[in-house]
Amino acid sequence: MKTLLIIPLSLIFTLSFSQTKEKTKQELLASIYQNNKKVINYDKSFVSDDRLFYESIQGTNAILLTDEELIKQTLQNYITGSSYNKRGLIKNAFAKNATLYLTGKDGFKRYTPEEYADFFKKGTAGEFNGRDGKIVSVKIVKDIATAKVEIAGPKCKWVYVDLFLLKKIEGSWKIISKTATRIDETKNN
Repeated sequence: MKTLLIIPLSLIFTLSFSQTKEKTKQELLASIYQNNKKVINYDKSFVSDDRLFYESIQGTNAILLTDEELIKQTLQNYITGSSYNKRGLIKNAFAKNATLYLTGKDGFKRYTPEEYADFFKKGTAGEFNGRDGKIVSVKIVKDIATAKVEIAGPKCKWVYVDLFLLKKIEGSWKIISKTATRIDETKNN
């Protein structure tokens, strides 16, 4: 009978101790970074005005990412999403209320991130569709940024320049506006 009582009690003690230890560690890290950083999720990430601090699960490696690196990560999500038909990556790169101004078959039109991501729904998610993208430039002013990305179609049959406005929203860089123009020489001009 004592054994049946001791096993559950020791299990409860062990679980509560590990949770308390993790909570204490979070509080300690938060106090170290005080008011200039805040916990943004439960994987031990912290955000300041110009850097993201990430402590790995093992707690041995720390990575500091600058705003420029975080912006490039957002842009790379957009590029990867549109190159591999990953609509979730595309939508995640944009603020929910972002506006995209594009010229298509129906002329110049405004799109939402959801409508733009739907351009890629016919392709197989995860399968390369021939779009190659590269980040050309990034310019940051406090919590806003501009970026230029070049997108080339299969075998460079067409090339577009995408221009982006980005905003740091709750510690994450999101695209708030996008426009694009075709820069290759078309045979029908």
